[in-house]
Amino acid sequence: MDKERISTPSYLLALGAIVAVALLLRIYQFGAVPPGLYHDEAFNGLDALSVLSGAWPLWFSANNGREPFFIYLVAAGVALFGRTVVAVRGPALVLGTLTVPAAALMGSNLFHRRIGLLTAAITAVTLWPVHLSRVGFRAVALPLFTALAIGLLWRGLRRGRLADYALGGLCYGAAFYTYLAARFTPLPLVLLALLMLWPGARLPRGRPAGLAVFAALAAAALVPLGLCMLQNPTILAGRAGQVSIWSEAISHGDPLGTLVRHTGRALLAFFWRGDRIPRHNLPWRPIFEPALGLAFVAGLYLAARRRGAGWFVLLWVAAMLLPTVLAEDSPHYLRATGIMPVVFVLPALGLDAAWDWLAERRAAAAGAGVAVLA
Repeated sequence: MDKERISTPSYLLALGAIVAVALLLRIYQFGAVPPGLYHDEAFNGLDALSVLSGAWPLWFSANNGREPFFIYLVAAGVALFGRTVVAVRGPALVLGTLTVPAAALMGSNLFHRRIGLLTAAITAVTLWPVHLSRVGFRAVALPLFTALAIGLLWRGLRRGRLADYALGGLCYGAAFYTYLAARFTPLPLVLLALLMLWPGARLPRGRPAGLAVFAALAAAALVPLGLCMLQNPTILAGRAGQVSIWSEAISHGDPLGTLVRHTGRALLAFFWRGDRIPRHNLPWRPIFEPALGLAFVAGLYLAARRRGAGWFVLLWVAAMLLPTVLAEDSPHYLRATGIMPVVFVLPALGLDAAWDWLAERRAAAAGAGVAVLA
């Protein structure tokens, strides 16, 4: 299979199979595993009842404050299924499953269709996104919107279509209505804009008008939430101040030492020891098991060498690790949700390279088998 020329029917057939696997892993015993509701999920359900009673806020102040997008989906779930666990968690199932084809869109436009399919497959089967799709936490919405925004922006950069820039900008603006970590996303995008000015970065330049459309529509989407924040400035720093390593209660007088320790723990989470909190993860389980962990390490090297999209992926992952590095309980899989599904491009690069290596030795079928087994 020529990775650069996968036909559209073949691509859609493969993506459909991947999405079917993703749905199966997410829907089996849905609502019963994990058992019960965590208190954060219960708060979402209670706020959904307030929405159904006529309240329409842009910011829900209970439980340390929360963005509105997921709660309105929970309200729709309660209206359809009543006051049930399925109603509270159903939106996560839908959003988590939709993230799989969004990851394919993103990976295909950053690199090529085979990378897109591999990224989608890793998103489909890795425990972290599977688990997040089975619990009612608002963080599950962030990977979907960032994947759509990045995929559409990059397609706009490559093809020059204003419609891609426009849709990408709207998706990016909508991401701020999903989860607190979205506030870190301007950092990698600003760095991307700076890199585009340097020819050595080998990035697509894009159309200035298209970039303006992307920024304008993202800003327009942000206006309602921005006005809400101006009226209530505590929204900006309330929860962040409680969990920040710069707080004496968190760092115990050693913020720099805490920063170093948290950075090390966040990096080790990829292949050694992950989140210890049971509501986020099987305690201590790393993000990647050994096969994908090896592909991830290879992908880091390949992304650094490829420049262009590879550099952007590295910048995004580094920047979106900051919400967990700069807060308590690192690595914290909810606060690190912003790296998904971009981080899954890295093992996809590693698997793609192994596939190519075997294909050059007339063992393309073995390359496909390695990717599937990993």
